[in-house]
Amino acid sequence: MLYNRTMKIGIYGGTFDPIHLGHITIAKAVLGELGLNKVYFMVAADPPHKPNSERTPASVRFEMAKLTLKNIPGLIASDLEIRRGGKSYTVETLAEMKKRFKGAELYFIVGADMLANFPTWYQPAEILRLAKLAAVQREGQAEDLPALAEAIKAQFGGEIVISNACGPEISSTEVRTRIAEARPIRDITARKTELYIYENLLYAPKEILEIRDRLAERLEPSRLRHSLLTAREAVLIADRYGLDTKKAYLCGLIHDCAKLKTELLDEKMARVGFCPTEEEKANPYLIHARLGAICAKADFGIDDPEILRAIELHTLGAPDMTPFDEVIFLADKLEPSRDYRRITPIRRLAGQSLDAAVAAVLRNNIAYMKSREKPIHPTTNSTLQAIESRIKNKKQNNHTGG
Repeated sequence: MLYNRTMKIGIYGGTFDPIHLGHITIAKAVLGELGLNKVYFMVAADPPHKPNSERTPASVRFEMAKLTLKNIPGLIASDLEIRRGGKSYTVETLAEMKKRFKGAELYFIVGADMLANFPTWYQPAEILRLAKLAAVQREGQAEDLPALAEAIKAQFGGEIVISNACGPEISSTEVRTRIAEARPIRDITARKTELYIYENLLYAPKEILEIRDRLAERLEPSRLRHSLLTAREAVLIADRYGLDTKKAYLCGLIHDCAKLKTELLDEKMARVGFCPTEEEKANPYLIHARLGAICAKADFGIDDPEILRAIELHTLGAPDMTPFDEVIFLADKLEPSRDYRRITPIRRLAGQSLDAAVAAVLRNNIAYMKSREKPIHPTTNSTLQAIESRIKNKKQNNHTGG
């Protein structure tokens, strides 16, 4: 395809393992500052400087980048290097882009650290013949970009544009580390990236992957997805209130371990000697919470009483719920795939007060049951009364300075 000579194409190379807000911020800034028509995120297939064992499969990284950049004007994920296969050399990519965008100016976006190493790249002079370098700095980096640029131009020729863009101090390593440590990544990744990572358990420790695989054997796919997203929500809420995020993640992941496929439920109850209460017999949906605490211990080796109690209470709650109980209760009700009337204000409340958010969920449940002319479980009423009393007492204490 023939392009007008004023066409300006940005090429942003990297492993993007994973893509994060720093990448997106830089690409947007360079796109606007240099008047580029497009910026292509060139997802590397086999970068020469990173061994295979340290990298997420290229197809996964590309899918994540494509999903993340969808609907962001001017930013496009490219699998050109993946389809080409082999080692990903920049000079070969630029040559191919030059053929594809005939007559266009190519700008290869590099960070300060990449610019410092540029003389060691494969065929640096040919790279500068094919494209201009657009150099950007990241917050906290001390490299002198103009000096680096002048030294490179003196050695290899070509043109290097120093961008005023300055990306935030974020790295893919930080994203991976946070996930492995069950810490939130919402502030350093786009929402689509974040959810993709949690739903696919990217960068998770081996023990978490093993639990996921065992859950997949007993849960329907939709229930497994709910569990993965509940784990994500539990991390966010626990972090907001200074609670143990690793414990919250594990509890959120495993909370529905007894939401078994129909043919397995009776067998499991018989095997562990589970006797349903009258309320559970009348409403079998309730069985999985109490049975879940038993299965978590018997099948997954969970012996932490705080986790087991939160699993048991995650459906109905209890008048004496602890903050950790409330985190898991809310994570189950508010995870991203949930969509019901009033969920948006309840999500906002969860960032302000655990008690207020739990009370809002209970009121919503009661209203729903009344609209369907269904009986309201006594625990729902007693839990709501206890939490409303707790909220009232806190307000009175704050008012009196107690």
